[in-house]
Amino acid sequence: MATPTGGGFGLVDDPVIKAKNKIMETGNEVSKQARELANIIETARAGWTGVGADGFRRAQIQLNEDHDRIRRLLGVLLNAVGETKNLSNANDVEVQASFKAANSQLNFL
Repeated sequence: MATPTGGGFGLVDDPVIKAKNKIMETGNEVSKQARELANIIETARAGWTGVGADGFRRAQIQLNEDHDRIRRLLGVLLNAVGETKNLSNANDVEVQASFKAANSQLNFL
């Protein structure tokens, strides 16, 4: 357990570790479900031709891109949680700067 020192604040280790584990678990589940859905869609699309098939293919590409973005966002979140954990004895300004940096990363995804 971290404790406050010298005007800073402390973070309790256990909730931070649980948050990191949950983020990683969620990322793994998103990846697994995206693969399963892609397989189902590919099976349904296999014998399909024409305009409908092309629209379906574009939708699948968009879905894959959305899943990739979710995984990248989870990666930024995981990094932010890790950085916050490393700032357990930091002052409020350092913590705020860390969250601003994480937020700016989200804007580029």
